[in-house]
Amino acid sequence: MDSEHIRDEVLARLEIERAVREQLARQQSEPSVPSGTGIRTWLDSKFGLLLIGAVISGVLVPTFQFTQEEIRWHRQNRYNNLERQLGSMRESLKQFIAVQALSAELYDLGLAVLDTPVAAADRPQREQWRKELRALQARRVQQNAVFAATVFYFPGAAQQPIRTAWNDLMRPAQQLQACVGELLDDSGPLSGAKKSADKAVDANEVAVRLDSSLAEVNQAYERVLSMLRQQLIEVEHESGKFQ
Repeated sequence: MDSEHIRDEVLARLEIERAVREQLARQQSEPSVPSGTGIRTWLDSKFGLLLIGAVISGVLVPTFQFTQEEIRWHRQNRYNNLERQLGSMRESLKQFIAVQALSAELYDLGLAVLDTPVAAADRPQREQWRKELRALQARRVQQNAVFAATVFYFPGAAQQPIRTAWNDLMRPAQQLQACVGELLDDSGPLSGAKKSADKAVDANEVAVRLDSSLAEVNQAYERVLSMLRQQLIEVEHESGKFQ
């Protein structure tokens, strides 16, 4: 409420008080005249009407205005809170998508190992792959922790189902990582200690497990992603009510 509006209200109340005082002075100076009695007669008098007007403008109107301002304040506060929550939920969704990107990188690394002829996979090359695997493992642990810390941004009733679905995703993701690690192990299916035929059989088995693990990861990923998006839609709808 600006200063000009406050000044107008003060002037209006002063004018009402002045009119009340003038009316009282006139009634005191005028000789008494027989008139009707009772509350109805008093309400019909100029003084009664003036007093009623003073009560309405001085008490009821400000109370109504204050109530309306309080309602608007609560609506705006609720809207601001929901907008902040939406921003955090969208950031959480970005972090979750980044987790899935790491699973895709793990799978690509496994394919690179499988697609490289054994003769070409010399020791320096295998060591480079192991280095990449260790880097992916470290990034995956860090990214998992980042996403897990953002789940509490979602509505309370949805947090536990999201965590449960998230744990279901972790199992096949771990299996995927283990398959790639097995390919790079010195005693693994592509190690130099095995015969070519045995290497081919073992490599095929690992390739099947690699594909199977990725399929399970993708299914679990879609379940979590669907839950996160549904919660975003619901909170966006709730926020729209307060605009």
